[in-house]
Amino acid sequence: MNAIKNIYLGYCLLLASITATASPIIDLRSQATIHQGQLLAELISADYILLGELHDNPYHHEARSRLITAMTNKKYAAVVEYLPSGPLVPWSGSTLQSLEQAGFSAKAWPWKLYQPLFEAIRVSGFPLYGSNLDRSISKTIFSGGPIPAAMESDYQKSVLSIEAKRSLEKDLIDGHCGKLPAQYLEPMFRVQRLTDISMAQTMMRHSPAILFAGNGHVRNDYGVPQVLRSLDPSKKRMSVGFVEEDRRNPKALAELAKLYDFVWITPGIERPDPCATLHFGKSESSK
Repeated sequence: MNAIKNIYLGYCLLLASITATASPIIDLRSQATIHQGQLLAELISADYILLGELHDNPYHHEARSRLITAMTNKKYAAVVEYLPSGPLVPWSGSTLQSLEQAGFSAKAWPWKLYQPLFEAIRVSGFPLYGSNLDRSISKTIFSGGPIPAAMESDYQKSVLSIEAKRSLEKDLIDGHCGKLPAQYLEPMFRVQRLTDISMAQTMMRHSPAILFAGNGHVRNDYGVPQVLRSLDPSKKRMSVGFVEEDRRNPKALAELAKLYDFVWITPGIERPDPCATLHFGKSESSK
């Protein structure tokens, strides 16, 4: 364990040098800028903490790593999008080896980006659980199959409002560059909702819990917080979106206030246009 701690501390020093200038954190309820200690004090009052990300931004993983490293006075279960739903992840050997045995894909979730986060989780002593929807369920839904019996009740209890449903449908279409064939929208919608339900169910089984997932999953309007609000309304929830510098303007922050309780703003990164290479086959789009 000491060797693991030394490795992680080395990452902390390296990443801290990259982000020497503190990234602003905004309390969206008041639009006030706060520091990490203030955010931490707010978060640890909650039963459920939801920390978002843009998957390819290393600053988001670094910021969350520092945040959970500072959570020394309350123990949470760490619940992650990057592993299928399952039992407690045992640590044996290297961190990557342990994760791969639990179903982690270093190709789908590039290890260079995610290693600091997982090392921080391991050093924290937080028990780790995967929460992503089983692939067999996704395939069943896309094939027109029914919602699993174990999830049907929670699916019905957490039905979205009309406005939230429209927002999710729009984001699914926009997320596929407007090229999504119409027949795919409904199954993708159901898979997204079932994924959020799977994450919420894992958090409820292991409360208090912290979820690490993409920004779309931690939105208050149609993400995991909405499911938790529907299924476990007595528990307190706090959601943090992680965004880039281009969202740091009054109009954007007003929109983000509808989605998260706090937002952590980091430097942006250069990325290729994802729409340039996204294509659906002619046979699919013409159905």
